[in-house]
Amino acid sequence: MNKLLVVEDEVITSDMLRRYFEIVGYEVLNALTGAEAVEMAVKHRPAVIVLDIMLPDIDGYEVCRRLRSDKRTERIPIIFLTQKDERRDRLDGLGLGADDYLTKPFDVEELRLRIHNIIDRLGGTPLVDARTSLPNKELIRQRLPRLLDSPESAFLDVEIEQLEAFGKQYGPVAANQVIRTTAKLIGDLLHEVDPSDSFIGHPVDDHFFIAVNRKAVERVRRELPERFRRQAAKFYNPSDLTSGKGQAGESSAPLMSLRLRSVRAGLLRSLLKKEGKG
Repeated sequence: MNKLLVVEDEVITSDMLRRYFEIVGYEVLNALTGAEAVEMAVKHRPAVIVLDIMLPDIDGYEVCRRLRSDKRTERIPIIFLTQKDERRDRLDGLGLGADDYLTKPFDVEELRLRIHNIIDRLGGTPLVDARTSLPNKELIRQRLPRLLDSPESAFLDVEIEQLEAFGKQYGPVAANQVIRTTAKLIGDLLHEVDPSDSFIGHPVDDHFFIAVNRKAVERVRRELPERFRRQAAKFYNPSDLTSGKGQAGESSAPLMSLRLRSVRAGLLRSLLKKEGKG
């Protein structure tokens, strides 16, 4: 699993980033000071460090200098995350060996993509889907034992019905945009209902895997299909919306929708055992 070190002294922001990146499959470490960041980087060797410049002890520039001067941490990618947005500040950070620079207020989706691109560029283990940066089948398999240990977790398979027909009519670029939009819809809803313990995976094109607290399952079942329906309407032309069908050549198909199915923990355990034997 890719390990992420977030160095941020604003507790609210630090906690938000931890919860968000855990949902999308990262192991997240948090440091509130520069000295703590250096110590944790040496000890845990994260895949990427998200580093705030303004810290209560030493600043992010000094943290970067120390990490780059240590053989154990010199190659760990660093993304500066800061309120500073002057060109000089960006150049200072990049000149110290930082790999990227993002200013506050920032879009967490953009940060996720930048982290994914850095890991992908460095030849990291391909454990996430390239379009959504969500855990793929292999990472889901790795995370399942921990998820199954929680008696409070419920599991759902989410399918985008008629995605293949939509792709034939509107093309692969539009279909990939539907997949990315669906991933964001699921992530946003899970962040609302269960920000600490929920999980999303993307094993194949038209399916997502969700683990969420049992108390939140009914809300997810009720709200997610409706949110998808409203967003999916934006991908069709007016004539398709009027007829309620998509048209690809001489064939037609219903408009896309989401289908949610419960998956029993026992079935997941048996599947995990079979894959382990294979």
